[in-house]
Amino acid sequence: MNGSSADASSPSQHERFVAALLDGIIATGLTALFGGAPLLGGLVGGLYLVARDGFEVGPLRFRSPGKYVMGLDLVRLDGGPVSLETSVQRNWMLGLSSVAGAFIVVPIVGGALASFLSLAGLGLILFEIYNVFADPVGRRWGDRLGNTKVVAAGDGLV
Repeated sequence: MNGSSADASSPSQHERFVAALLDGIIATGLTALFGGAPLLGGLVGGLYLVARDGFEVGPLRFRSPGKYVMGLDLVRLDGGPVSLETSVQRNWMLGLSSVAGAFIVVPIVGGALASFLSLAGLGLILFEIYNVFADPVGRRWGDRLGNTKVVAAGDGLV
């Protein structure tokens, strides 16, 4: 169904929350897995959050593992195919806090820059959560930037 039907039904907020939670667990696991190398863990976890909808890997078909488990799909409103570029457009703000730690190595201003990016990332995440609840069809700011919508695909594992 991916990329084909912007008219499909909107998923429940519960389904979106569980999908996001599963993706957050994966990002945290990746961060911990690569955490032994300074700064690499946050970069890998952040990269996952940004690119998670951008690959056609097995049954995922350009949707994150969380969306796959919950039976959600990502469609572009213009009918075009979802791509890595689409994923970056709609998810960059979700990876901001994760990669903020990499800026700590910048001499003199690194700590302040990392703190600012962490706080900005947290603010953007809260703004995205607000939008999922406030928008009539659950589109967040990232969906508007990527011209996408999350829809119920009905093929989830749960």
